[in-house]
Amino acid sequence: MKKTFIIIMLAFLAMAGNAQTKAKKLKPYLSTTTYCAPGLSPFVENVIAFENRSAVYKEFEPGKFKATVQVVTVFRKGEESTFSKVAVDSPVVTDTANLDGAFLCQQRFSLENGEYQMEIGVTDMNSGDVLPTSTVTVSVNYPDNAPAVSDILLFDSYTKAEKPSECTKSGYDFLPRVYPFYGANEDKLHFYAEMYNSDKLYDEGKFLVNYYIETVESSSRMQDYNFSKRFDVSKVNVLLNTIDIKELPSGNYYLVVEMRDRSNTLVCSNSCFFQRSKPGAGYDLQDLGGVNIANTFVSTITDVDTLRKYINYLYPVCTETEQDYTNSLVKTDDVRTMQQFLFNFWSARSPMNPKQGFDDYLAAVNRVNMSFKTSSYPGYRTDRGYVFLKYGVPDKIMESPNEPNAYPYEIWFYYELMHRRNIRFVFMSQDTAAGDYQLIHSNMIGETNNPRWQMEIYSRLGVGNREQGVDQTEFEDSWGSHAGDLYNNPR
Repeated sequence: MKKTFIIIMLAFLAMAGNAQTKAKKLKPYLSTTTYCAPGLSPFVENVIAFENRSAVYKEFEPGKFKATVQVVTVFRKGEESTFSKVAVDSPVVTDTANLDGAFLCQQRFSLENGEYQMEIGVTDMNSGDVLPTSTVTVSVNYPDNAPAVSDILLFDSYTKAEKPSECTKSGYDFLPRVYPFYGANEDKLHFYAEMYNSDKLYDEGKFLVNYYIETVESSSRMQDYNFSKRFDVSKVNVLLNTIDIKELPSGNYYLVVEMRDRSNTLVCSNSCFFQRSKPGAGYDLQDLGGVNIANTFVSTITDVDTLRKYINYLYPVCTETEQDYTNSLVKTDDVRTMQQFLFNFWSARSPMNPKQGFDDYLAAVNRVNMSFKTSSYPGYRTDRGYVFLKYGVPDKIMESPNEPNAYPYEIWFYYELMHRRNIRFVFMSQDTAAGDYQLIHSNMIGETNNPRWQMEIYSRLGVGNREQGVDQTEFEDSWGSHAGDLYNNPR
């Protein structure tokens, strides 16, 4: 099973008690990766990045300031638990008005194979504010005598370790990229992975490693981003490499690393998620002129308006590049190209049975068009319809249409989504009659992220704005207000 390193934004702090700390809302980001040195216990590495400007800095010497945070980590498996508490200082600064970047907390934990509930609590020691504890499921699975690929570490830079630390790997110290986002001006993707027990494949000789970039939406490998390398069999092999992503278009992707035997049969693999923003960049869609649609399900769809409708329906599940292409395509009367695009789209996503993929999606569109339509938009163009079609049926929906002083809202909860756990979407309707619920916040990478979403829900009749600072993220609960509790404790 593919894995990806876990990226979450930990909950924000409640309001601080004095003027200096009131505007400070500590913002930490966590990445978790797992590894295993043969003969030793597997281990988990946590890296938490704290935004410098979100922490409270105090003067400890004349003209010198630093922030200090405390991190408490607990791993639970059944009745067993492992506990750690550390204090981490930021780099010393002389100017707290122009803070930028982040400081890191890096830790390594030795654990046996198994599934753990990892609880992380963070305290800003200079303000005394405590973040709510966040819980993440961590799976550790490295068999002693079977090949395996470690989690993949994305990093910004590395140096040869002069004095190895507990997080040194293969003699190098890495500056991890905690948030897997690459902007328009970033051209290089650096990554590190370990491969174990290739000597269980063969006594000697070489084995093959493939690494490539594929789209999240269709699992299609990107042209020009598919690479191979041969390694000598060993207990541990290291893949430390860089991919030029200068021409990689905007989108959501997986970086995949595979171990294969000499007959090119897949032995094991792992993957990690990343996001790319590159406006204007594109890649060549498959040459539609060469797509044979004879005797396929699209060959019977000949009405241009019907084809336009079916292609427009794809909006929630298209990549950005496909959206740009379809926006132009539906303005034409080119029936054949529309047919070819529609068939090509579903062939990529449902290669064994493109028609079944199309039929299942059309049924889902009909469902959201019935359930979420408004006076202004068909269901598939609403925010709830978009999330339903892109991510599927939520595991839980918490509805609150009549909470005192609050706009009607819904919180959708997914146990696992695209290799991430405990994903939430918050929708709110300011127009009760229209029933148009808009997405105001999600912890899913790439979707709307608004730390002040509670303030929006409780801004009805001005309640949420009453004596609330512009940087406040959590509504001070009053009688009947449940949004924060429903978000943190879905039921």
